[in-house]
Amino acid sequence: MIVTTGAFIASSLGLIPSFETNEREREEKDAKEAVAAGSPVTISAGGSYYGPGWWASAENHGARYNNTAFDWESFDPNRLTWAWLEKNWTPLNSTGVGINVLSEHEKTTLVQGVQISKLKCSEPLSGTILQNPGIGDGGEGVVPVDMALNVEAARPVTRELDKNGQPGEPLKTQIALDQGDQREFVVQFFTRTKSCTFQAHLVVSSEGKKYLVRIPATWKSGGKPDSYTFRATAPSPGHAYKTAYVPTGNLMEQVAPESIEWTRQNTPVHSGS
Repeated sequence: MIVTTGAFIASSLGLIPSFETNEREREEKDAKEAVAAGSPVTISAGGSYYGPGWWASAENHGARYNNTAFDWESFDPNRLTWAWLEKNWTPLNSTGVGINVLSEHEKTTLVQGVQISKLKCSEPLSGTILQNPGIGDGGEGVVPVDMALNVEAARPVTRELDKNGQPGEPLKTQIALDQGDQREFVVQFFTRTKSCTFQAHLVVSSEGKKYLVRIPATWKSGGKPDSYTFRATAPSPGHAYKTAYVPTGNLMEQVAPESIEWTRQNTPVHSGS
C-alpha cells in the first residue's frame, strides 16, 4: 500500500511518466510502425499531363456530332465532355497520367520506373478519329519527371522522353525521395501497331525491399482514383478512317479523313482544308 501510494503521488507530481504519456508514446510508436510497414509512397493526381490530343473510335459516327459544342466544364459522360471522351473513345498513339508521389517511409525511397501488367491487344480502331479542343497548359512550375513505355515491346522498359515526344533511351536515373518529399511524374504509354488495354505500377525501392504501387489511369472529381485500366490504340493501317472530326473553337466539325496529314511519328495533323 505504501509503495502504491508513493507511485501515485510521484506520478501526480510529474516525477514519473503518467499513464496518459505512456499511452501517447505507444500510439506514436504504433503509427510509426504502421507507416514503415505500409506503402513507401502515396500517389495523388498530378497536373502536368493534359491528355491525348487525338482519340479514336471503332464506330463510324458519321455526322452525328457535327457542329456540336464541346463542354470542358461538365462531367456529363452523355454529352461532349472530357468524361464522354474517357468513357467512349480511346487515346490515339499514346495515353498517360500525371501523378504526385509523396514519400512516406523514414528512410530514403527510390522511384525506379514503371511496370505494366494485364496487357491485352487487338487490331487498331478504324471507325472515327477526333481531335479535342485545346486546353492550354498549367503554366510554369516544378518540372516533372517524364517516363515513357512502348507497351507492345516484348519486355517494356521505362524510357526517357526524347525531343520529339517519343520513347527514347532507357531511363538511367533513380529519383530519391526523403520522407515528406513530393515529386510529380508524367508517365506516357505508346502503342505502334495495336489497340491495347493494360494496368501499370510504379516501381519503388525502400529499405532493401521492392514495391509495386498501382497507378490510377483516370481520376474522379475531387482527386479520387476512378479507374486503373489504361487504353490506347495505334492508327488504323493506311489511315483508313471513315469519319474525322476537328475543333473549330469549341464546336466539333466533321472533315474529310483525306484532309488529315500524318507526321513521321504517325501523328495526325489537320491541314485545314
